[in-house]
Amino acid sequence: MTFKKSFALLYVCCFLFPVLSGQHQNQSIDTNRLSTEQLFLIETLASTDSVDNELDVPNVFTPNGDKVNDYFEVTTDGTTVYEFSVFTRTGTRVFYSRSPRIFWDGKTSGGLDMKEGVYYYVIEETGDSEPFDKAGFIHLYR
Repeated sequence: MTFKKSFALLYVCCFLFPVLSGQHQNQSIDTNRLSTEQLFLIETLASTDSVDNELDVPNVFTPNGDKVNDYFEVTTDGTTVYEFSVFTRTGTRVFYSRSPRIFWDGKTSGGLDMKEGVYYYVIEETGDSEPFDKAGFIHLYR
């Protein structure tokens, strides 16, 4: 494990989780939690997909209806299928999709608007002999 990955994991666990605000847990939201194994997997994710193309993943979007950065969207080749999940700072999954398009409009899978704040994403390529995974943070501003 590299120093950067170790530091990032320590920073997330110790500093960001208890500090971030504006993300109150809603009982109607999917309550799937990350297991220890999933957290370890997220921490060790690669940065390129199976065809050695880097995904250009934005880290900020503003779903406020002004038609500028209203969506979190990652450009893909359009043929590779990805599983895309978004989690709150407490590890609650609030959005999931399985599609060639990596896209989020700032709402839960049930259609509720998420509050402004920092969220964690996981992108997993499916159906290849050498799967690709990527994870990071999304800043949602309204």
